[in-house]
Amino acid sequence: MMELWNNLAAQPILVVLAFGVAAYLFSRIIPVVGKVLTLAAGVWVIAMGVRIAACVPVDFAPLFSLDLGRVVLDVRFSATYLGSLAAIGAAAFTILIALYSFRHMAGQYWEGKFYAYLIWALAGACMVGWAGNFFVLLIGWELVTLMLFLMLNQGKAGCEAGAAKTYAILGFADACLLLGVALMFALDTKPSMPLYNLILPASASPMSVGQFGWMGYAVYVLLLIAALAKAGAVPLHTWIPAAAKGAPAPVLAFLPGALDKLLGIYLLARVTLDVFRPDPTMQVVLMIIGAVTIISAVFMAMVQHNLKRLLSFHAVSQVGYMVLGIGTGTALGVIGGLFHMVNNAIYKSNLFLMSGNVNKAAGTDDIEEMGGLARRLPITFICGAIAAAAISGIPPFNGFVSKWLIYQGALDLHSGLGVAMLVVAVFGSALTLASFVKVIYAAFLSRPPAGASSAVKGGGESFFTAAPMIVLAVACIVLGLYPQIIIGNVLVPAVEPVLPGAAEAVAVADRVVTTDAGGLWSPSVATGLIVIGIIGGFLLLGVFALKKVRVVRPFLSGEIGIGDDRFRIRGTGFYETVRRLPVLGTLLKHGEGGAMDPYHWFGRSGGAFVQLLRAQHTGLISLYVAWCIVGLAVILVYLLITGVPAS
Repeated sequence: MMELWNNLAAQPILVVLAFGVAAYLFSRIIPVVGKVLTLAAGVWVIAMGVRIAACVPVDFAPLFSLDLGRVVLDVRFSATYLGSLAAIGAAAFTILIALYSFRHMAGQYWEGKFYAYLIWALAGACMVGWAGNFFVLLIGWELVTLMLFLMLNQGKAGCEAGAAKTYAILGFADACLLLGVALMFALDTKPSMPLYNLILPASASPMSVGQFGWMGYAVYVLLLIAALAKAGAVPLHTWIPAAAKGAPAPVLAFLPGALDKLLGIYLLARVTLDVFRPDPTMQVVLMIIGAVTIISAVFMAMVQHNLKRLLSFHAVSQVGYMVLGIGTGTALGVIGGLFHMVNNAIYKSNLFLMSGNVNKAAGTDDIEEMGGLARRLPITFICGAIAAAAISGIPPFNGFVSKWLIYQGALDLHSGLGVAMLVVAVFGSALTLASFVKVIYAAFLSRPPAGASSAVKGGGESFFTAAPMIVLAVACIVLGLYPQIIIGNVLVPAVEPVLPGAAEAVAVADRVVTTDAGGLWSPSVATGLIVIGIIGGFLLLGVFALKKVRVVRPFLSGEIGIGDDRFRIRGTGFYETVRRLPVLGTLLKHGEGGAMDPYHWFGRSGGAFVQLLRAQHTGLISLYVAWCIVGLAVILVYLLITGVPAS
């Protein structure tokens, strides 16, 4: 036991698991214990994570070895730049979500259990981030999936369907991960190679995915399915919109918004960079998946009227940028994709927290029934606007820097495919901005609907609901102005061993980011120019405000439109013409109907098969006996053809 405790990576995991047990036991007796333990768990992981990050890359001594002959299963931990980033990031989000939940989850019947689930999800994330082999990674991976299911299943009425769908899709992906890990034993590896004993070494030594033939491709694709499903890439994305229907905002902000993205893209990066080296064909597949995810999800988001479903589709769309960046295989693209992983977790979590405050104030998630909340929720409005600008790739926020690197990574391919990927990515950013113009206007700036005051359930802003949003909004600004905090200190050292020359490809000095593709990003200069432009706009507004103009009520054929909902401009009507476009409108209609949903496809087929079996259960014993006879006859024919082995 002392050997386990002395393991630097095992310490935070053991403590956090114990905190989760204590929070669960006290969930009904003293719920406040869970709140304190959640904050303590987050702080403990950050403190230990900083210690571990100071000595990466490092492989810790294996624990609990089990010799099975050809292979040895053991509990093994290792520390890498990306793994430590994922674990520390998970701890930071745990603290912020816990603070937000002090007010948002107050009075919920499962409030005490919520904090226990939160702590256990953090423990699972730490196991994934600091896993030294796939055996440990599998345990942590399943723990996070289980906590997601339990938290989704505790939402409002009707949440069971979304939770079941989530567990079905992620369960299938986890089965693919397990099968891929099992198939690794069949690969022709040597003890010196990282796949031997399922090791995930801290020092990268990737092998070509093609050197093992079709088996290597099979293993890589199975691991790829697990990573993309957890992150939420098309077509394994549909669990996120389904979960968003009934899940509380803190759950969405913590798991689909932040933690699942960190873990999914982390696994994709480790498999693609440190274990296997995909060939050009697999890189093209990754880039196509990324491009399709960007465009299809952002179009679906544009026509949504439910705020949480809209945000969930944007969460899917942003995964496309990460997959696209990693798929390019260039240092610029990979660093951009990994930086976008961090940035997306920050602003997407902020946006889901915004939706929680808006829901409390407006009493609904229907965008059409919102309006005029900017004065009632000023902090939510400002933080939400910053997060919306960041996700849209507007400078000087963090989303711009990571997208800018992905764009250059695509151009660095020096091919027509790279240019096509660039066009798709830029077009996706433009559509994202257009979508959030609708959201910000409809929720905060539009005239509220008639009778909205009667629908308000109360719920303004408090320290606990505002502080986490402020921290996340500040992070969007700081990482946009000082990207070297992540790029120079974490991502470049993580990518350099696999892609030599990464330090030259992306250089950060004096807050200026330069790339070998001729790119230059100077946050100070850009921010100064933006501020000058804003001041100039206000000066022009002031000049025209001094000019006397005649204001009259618009002529509406004798109708009085003041205060009449018939003349209210709804944000939901901004892009309704998209639904009426000849081809795109049809595709969106089929998309809403489940045309891109594997769960829907197999659900219909499985339902038909179940109905067929159910029809055979007539209750007549003679029919059951007949089926037994037919089965025995089939077995007898098989034995006669193949021959009965001698006794």
